[in-house]
This record gives sequence, structure tokens and C-alpha cells, in this order.
Amino acid sequence: PVRVVTSSTGQAYVGQFHAPDLFGDKFGLAPNNQLTEFEDEGAAAQVLVSGGADAGSTGLTQVIQLISRGQKLKAFCPVQVDSTEHLVGLKEKISSLDQITDPSIRVAVDSPGGLVNFIMNLVLREKGIGITVSDLENVTVLGDGSQRLAALAAKQVDVGSVDLFELPDLQKQLGAGAVTTLSVTAEDADFLANIYYASTEWLDRNTDLAGRFCATTLYSNRVLASDYNQYKAAVDRFIEGGVDESITKTNWDFAREYSIWPYNDDVMTPEAIKTVIDVGVASGLLESKASSFTFEQIVDTRPLQIAM
Repeated sequence: PVRVVTSSTGQAYVGQFHAPDLFGDKFGLAPNNQLTEFEDEGAAAQVLVSGGADAGSTGLTQVIQLISRGQKLKAFCPVQVDSTEHLVGLKEKISSLDQITDPSIRVAVDSPGGLVNFIMNLVLREKGIGITVSDLENVTVLGDGSQRLAALAAKQVDVGSVDLFELPDLQKQLGAGAVTTLSVTAEDADFLANIYYASTEWLDRNTDLAGRFCATTLYSNRVLASDYNQYKAAVDRFIEGGVDESITKTNWDFAREYSIWPYNDDVMTPEAIKTVIDVGVASGLLESKASSFTFEQIVDTRPLQIAM
């Protein structure tokens, strides 16, 4: 069995994190794999580093952070590409992304080094705005998505990043016509968001198992992206308390439209890793020395080759 730790098991990740439960028998996985969720990604990583888990799922940037600190870890399988984040604004204040440089525009940003700042910097780069979050003059630091949503709803900020499922709530509070979408991350930028990772020692000892685990994940992504009923059944089975079907359908439609759930190896490439490092360093999420890391220092390609 594979012991997995993560800090997010929301409905968008059902197909990946519960792939062994759904399809593991097709790839020879044991029936008693263990998934443990933590509130904090740092806590999940600590359990893995201390030997209390075999594999973990987290943002690629966190794995690179850990490697920078001397941990012998590598990514071995893609989990999700891009993001469901939407950068939105109050229409009475802003109508296009390039206006974000106006000092009068109040922008909600993440805590220093936070993932939303990374995403915003990536979008600003891809859209040719020519700045990073640190260049914005009128910011409010709000480290949680619910805080950014509340601040937008209360008109305390003019721009903020909200998740796909939060957008209808904001539109309901302010009126659909009062909110404008400045950027859909998955449309405006491509990046490798979440991956599976493990210690190099575990990967050397369990290369074939890691390959079959990855194959199960990619297979689940393909099947659930092609069949809404199977995806909904998985959400209903694994998400305690259930999920409103309109949210489930919205997530599934979005994942299909933007190929959020990968099922090939073409998303974990040297170019993809370089993009994450370049933007991560510019965002303060990664130390500058990460720029010198090679693809082979960050990714173990053997499991993915086995999976394909």
C-alpha cells in the first residue's frame, strides 16, 4: 500500500487522490492505500520528510522549496495543471487587466510568497503587463480565499483572485453585472500546478510501484474527464456531506474545457519546470538559487515513463 499525504482533498481533486480506490485494481495496487489530509501543506510535507508517508501531493513550488533546503525529494507524477482561480474586479472601478497598475485600484493580494501571488505574477507576465505583485502600490494582504471574497463583496478592494466556485457567490452578492472577470488563469497561462512527490530513496526502492500509482492517477483523470456521471459518483462517494450539483458540474465543465486534469506526460517537461522556477523566484516563493536547478534535480522521470 501507498501512504499519501496532502493538504487539499476538495472535489476538484477527487479523481486524482481517490484514483487508487476507483481504479487501483486495474494497475495492481493494494486495496488498502492510505490518504491523509492536513489543513497545512507544511504539516503534510513534514510527515513525508520524517518517513510517516510514502508520497505526497502539493504544489510544485513547495517541492522545489524543500529541495532548496537540502531535502532529497523529487516530483514523479502530474496531478493538476493550471488553476481554477479567476482574477476579478468591480466593474465600477476597473474593466481590463492593464488598469491594475493604476494606484487608485485597490488590489487584494496573498501573503508574501503565497500561491495566489505566484498565479497573479504568471498572468501579469503572460499578458505583457510588465509588473509583478510587488510593484502594485495599493494592496491589501489577504492570505485566505474567503477573506478576498468577503473584501470584494464589501467593496473594500477593487480586484482580487477568487476560485471558480466562489465567483457565483460574489455575483449573487453584488449582482452579476457588477463583477468583471479580468483573467481566467487556465486561459491566460499554463503551468504545472500540483504533482505527486516522494523521497529519492523511496522512488529508488519502489520505482515500479510509483509508476503504477501514477498510471492509476492519469487513467482516473482520463476516465472522469470523459464521463460526468462517473465524476459525480466519485464526488458523492468521497466528499463528506456532498457537494451542490451545480458546483460539481461547473468544476467538471471547467476541467474539461481547459484540460485541468492531465492524462499524458507532456505537462511535466523541462519548459514547464523552468516556468514555475522563473515565476516562483520573481514572486518571492522560491530562493534565487532555485534558478540553477536542472530538470533532473526536480523530477524523477522513471515512474512517468512506466505509467505511459
